[in-house]
Amino acid sequence: MSNRFIHAADLHLDSPFVGIGTLREGLDDVMRDASLDAWDALVDCCLAEDVAFLVLAGDLFDRADGTPRGRSRVRRGIERLHAAGIRVFAIHGNHDPLSGRSPLQGLEGVTVFRKDVPTSETFEGPTGPVTVHGVSFGKREVTDNLALAFERGDAPGLHVGVLHCSLGEREGHGHYAPCSVGDLVAARMDYWALGHIHAYSEENAEPPIVYAGTLQGRSPKSGERGPHGAVVVEFEGDRVLSHRRVELDRVRFEAIDVAIDELDDEAALERELRRRAASVVAAADGRLVLLRVTLTGRGPLHEVLVRDDYLAGLRTALDDQEDAELVWERIASTAGPAVDLDDLRQSNAFAAEVLAVFDELAADPAAAEQLLEGLTASFTDSALVGLATEDPVTRLAVARDLALGLLLEQGGAA
Repeated sequence: MSNRFIHAADLHLDSPFVGIGTLREGLDDVMRDASLDAWDALVDCCLAEDVAFLVLAGDLFDRADGTPRGRSRVRRGIERLHAAGIRVFAIHGNHDPLSGRSPLQGLEGVTVFRKDVPTSETFEGPTGPVTVHGVSFGKREVTDNLALAFERGDAPGLHVGVLHCSLGEREGHGHYAPCSVGDLVAARMDYWALGHIHAYSEENAEPPIVYAGTLQGRSPKSGERGPHGAVVVEFEGDRVLSHRRVELDRVRFEAIDVAIDELDDEAALERELRRRAASVVAAADGRLVLLRVTLTGRGPLHEVLVRDDYLAGLRTALDDQEDAELVWERIASTAGPAVDLDDLRQSNAFAAEVLAVFDELAADPAAAEQLLEGLTASFTDSALVGLATEDPVTRLAVARDLALGLLLEQGGAA
């Protein structure tokens, strides 16, 4: 057995992906099984690294009791780990609070930390004693600072803290079990294994305070994109020597911006899209990639992009020709017409008056949001629909450029 352990979090096993459009035929099973296949990859990694133990920092499931498929797959994985002498230490988070009996309770080799009050367990590791401290959520919304209740104690050897928590405000994540880096440092742990934030993040160097991130990205949102996996931690005695990420996701969400400034026509656009997509697929190392594209910049191609259903048709055309490694998940555009906005503002053209109205709206977020809601509802085939989840500033700029593009086509800039 090596002097290593693995830290994983936010597995959300057997939960559905969110925010994804229609997938082409044959991909439903891949998506349905992605989180469970990532769990199997985690177990394989534990065995390959010959780790002493595995830490699961909350949200193993998407609800308190998980699903039958999820529970079954977890049991099989833990049986493999137990047979290899690998212990498992787990806490429950806000998605799977320990409101009753844990689905992991009673499995050999597994310690589930109780709710609300941190407890600890000490065992003999490969280089001396190891103490793991942890606490589970007893309900979904925990607002107490649980970090303040952690105490290292006098036991020798390595001390690992396991906590599902919010360090500061994080967009897209509930503010649960809020605490600070200072609170965690004060507990004198040698490593903090955190869960709740889905993007990998190193919050402190000494001691290491690390969010492992979700094992498998769950949506096209920014925090779910790119590589996901777990953290392999090497230690000796009471010291952490190093930690490194391992990529274990089965499906990968990616997003790229493609500028239209130098693209003359549709053929050039398609060539550039395929070229950029090929690089993303190559970096994913055989994983299925769900790719979201945003077209940016300014140029005459804007006149094509704003035609009814053009972007949706382009996405379908590209996706129909792809193999099993790439899905064109969405193509949207924030690109504008070939016009210099500053020059237009200084002109006497009618389009300059329209631009002035949009400039006023940009200074009045409430009025801008009201306008955008009306435009999106009225023009159901417009580029605004594909940007419904983007921030109002971006959507307002797209609405502005749509209006200016129409005026320019009709000679309204003169």
